[in-house]
Amino acid sequence: MKGFGDQSKSHKKKVPYLKSKQNHYQILLQALKYHSEGNTSKAEKCYQFLIEDGFKDERVFNNHGMILINHGKLKEAELSIRKAIALNPNDAIAHSNLGGVLKDLGNLKEAKFFIQEAIKLKPNFGQAYYNMGCILQDLGELYDAINFYKKAIKLNDKFADAKWRLITLKGKICDWSDQKTQNIWIENLGIEGSYTQPFGLFYYEDNPLKQLLRAKNLYRKKYYRKSKEIHKLNNKKIRIGYFSSDFRAHPVMYLLASILKLHDKSKFEIYLYSFAPKEDKYTEIAKSSGCIFKDIKNLNDVEAVELSRNDKLDIAIDLMGYTVHNRMEIFSYRVAPIQISYLGYPGTLGANTIDYIIADEIIIPKKYESLYTEKVIRMPSCYQCNDNTKEICKEDISRKEYNLPEKGFVFTSFCANKKITPKEFDIWMRLLTKVKGSVLWLYKSNKYSMENLIKEAEKRNIDPNRLVFANKLPLLKKHLARYSLGDLGLDTFNFNGHTTTSDALWSGLPVLTKIGESFAARVSASILTSIGLPELIANSEIEYEEKALYIAENPEKLINLKSQLAKLRKTSTLYNSELFTRNLENKFMELNSN
Repeated sequence: MKGFGDQSKSHKKKVPYLKSKQNHYQILLQALKYHSEGNTSKAEKCYQFLIEDGFKDERVFNNHGMILINHGKLKEAELSIRKAIALNPNDAIAHSNLGGVLKDLGNLKEAKFFIQEAIKLKPNFGQAYYNMGCILQDLGELYDAINFYKKAIKLNDKFADAKWRLITLKGKICDWSDQKTQNIWIENLGIEGSYTQPFGLFYYEDNPLKQLLRAKNLYRKKYYRKSKEIHKLNNKKIRIGYFSSDFRAHPVMYLLASILKLHDKSKFEIYLYSFAPKEDKYTEIAKSSGCIFKDIKNLNDVEAVELSRNDKLDIAIDLMGYTVHNRMEIFSYRVAPIQISYLGYPGTLGANTIDYIIADEIIIPKKYESLYTEKVIRMPSCYQCNDNTKEICKEDISRKEYNLPEKGFVFTSFCANKKITPKEFDIWMRLLTKVKGSVLWLYKSNKYSMENLIKEAEKRNIDPNRLVFANKLPLLKKHLARYSLGDLGLDTFNFNGHTTTSDALWSGLPVLTKIGESFAARVSASILTSIGLPELIANSEIEYEEKALYIAENPEKLINLKSQLAKLRKTSTLYNSELFTRNLENKFMELNSN
């Protein structure tokens, strides 16, 4: 198939500069040179030739395995690296690489064994310590994981991935130690030198320029592929393809569910390309939405691209960006003449094969357009789609049931704990000090974050009993119902509540936000503007604190806000799924007609 090179035929015919009579070691040296320069395409052809010609050297199989990982061919990579170890049982690098592949395949116990072997063979091998940290993190041994990341950084102070992992894991558990050091790292992390995933750093700084630079660096060094130009097609119906691993119980699916059902199937053919690691009742909702559902999780990138190209899509929509389980390579090869980023990733992808990003006037004002490589599609209201069929449990509930005081003001923040930074927390603790009898109701992301937030409260002279933690509930409708027990939602700054904010408002809880500069820091402002409550948008931390205190000390203001919200919930465009779907389809038709 054009655009890939022939995957099935011998590479001896594809690489004219290789001759079987040449010295194998000369070819190996050339391959290693290509690999070190980042020219993995030429390196792969050399490795393929050497393997087919019977040359046995652990570096060939190990390096070929690493290239296969980049192609998403994890099982093939595992076999190749195992051959490297068979050729040289003392190869620490191959042991470490195999541990990494096995981790990605979900075989954590065996992965841990091979990493331990790598460290025995090479005690000062930073990559092995890093890989062990990743495995321990997946096993839930978080503090041990942190220690291994620290060891990796101590052995190599330029180890970008280890720094990224350390920062994001500490953020996940609200461990705010060594902030000064981490802030120094963040200045250039993923921008100069090695790439990192930009998404994990959205929580710790609000800087769209740095997000752009990180995204470009990541795409160029990890996801770039030689793409195929796809010309405009003449389908009777416009063919739209949504690609995601989140057609399951996930915030993206909670928002998207009704839109999939409401798409006008007389004008559009909607394809859902799912690579969800595990299917559930929300997957069944996607399958029964009248769309054409295709499970591609077991296809490698080349196969997935071939399948979706054969479907002759007019528009392909990536719902993932650089989030966990993404398949960005599919879009790098290009599967449609128009490719769009939407919903799952609040930022630019820095990719020349992503043509558009869906936003609105508040999310990406014209003055910020230069910080996005994509052209901006602006929805007439909020960019966020919402499912107006989301059910709220109608059973009677009480504050006592959720360990809340019968009386007293309940400040509420159900965002993931990793979104909380010392800036918000300082304000929240001052509010508890000033508002007698008040509590802060937080979502419990994990036991470690709960323990650390309690410690941070104690450091600020707040009784830990004034922090109440909400456990995850099995039913969304019950989770939505409990929002009504809170008085005021408090938003986080660098990374706002997205689904969390729209869920809170849908459930009747007013949310106070501070608008920032980057996509992730402007979502709540967009939502509040759309629903008709712009007065709950603060422009500074001082204004945010003053507004929160005023609402908490003025019961009539809170009553008025909740009354307004109850009316606006029914009349605003924010929860009008039908209108949003028609507006979105109009945008698709405009793009397709150009």
